[in-house]
Amino acid sequence: MIKHFSPWNCGLKTPRRSSIANGLNNNPDLLARHVGAVADIDDVPEAAYNDEDVWRTTVKETRTMNPVACGELLRYGATVTTWSDDPIRDLREALHMLDGAKEQAWAAWCRVDLASYLEEGSEREQLLERALQIFTIENDRAGISSVLSARGEENPFEVDATGLSEEEQSALFNEGYTLIGVTGTYGKSKAELEAEKLSNLPDPTNIPSLIITTGILGCGVCAAGFIEWGEAPIDGLFLASCAGCLFSLSIVVVGISLLWKAKRAAVVLG
Repeated sequence: MIKHFSPWNCGLKTPRRSSIANGLNNNPDLLARHVGAVADIDDVPEAAYNDEDVWRTTVKETRTMNPVACGELLRYGATVTTWSDDPIRDLREALHMLDGAKEQAWAAWCRVDLASYLEEGSEREQLLERALQIFTIENDRAGISSVLSARGEENPFEVDATGLSEEEQSALFNEGYTLIGVTGTYGKSKAELEAEKLSNLPDPTNIPSLIITTGILGCGVCAAGFIEWGEAPIDGLFLASCAGCLFSLSIVVVGISLLWKAKRAAVVLG
């Protein structure tokens, strides 16, 4: 099993891993076909699933030496993270590699991934139909479920997991059911993941607002110094108040500038 944190081995297994695991346990022939491929994937460094630079380097290194691992890395970058510059291109390449390695079950999942990026049409339907044929032959309930969902058809293998415990969800996964109402990243598009990233970012106006507030408070302290000085001859208190006031005003100006830039950036990104 892969030891890094990824949708292939996180707390709740993905349907793909669960269905393959069930097939390996119940079908010795299938086990013989997949042992080599699992070993190939285990050769991938853990950092490749957690660091974009390492992922890109590993993809280049495995493209010729370990095409099965490269195919899975390309799928990971296209469907789980936002690292892929061109998800459709990478998924096509991954599909070619997995088909070439005769990893039909994993190639079928790659077809479903690729179909999720395509518009309605003959190519999308051909991908889903071929995936359905493979899933049916291997009695992959989760795979069949994914195709039915992609087609918008009634899905008897889809279960609402809202409110279920982790153990109950895991048991349903192991039986090949697709769970809805569960938070996670698997199956989300690049646009959805980017939107989630943006929504989780802190408000960019927080720091400029804090700087402006600090400057205003400084001006208030300086004003108190001027009141204390009154009409007395110019002395150290007067000079300190003047210097402090100028410094506080400069802080306010800097804060306003940063606030303007933050709001401008937000408008551009929006």
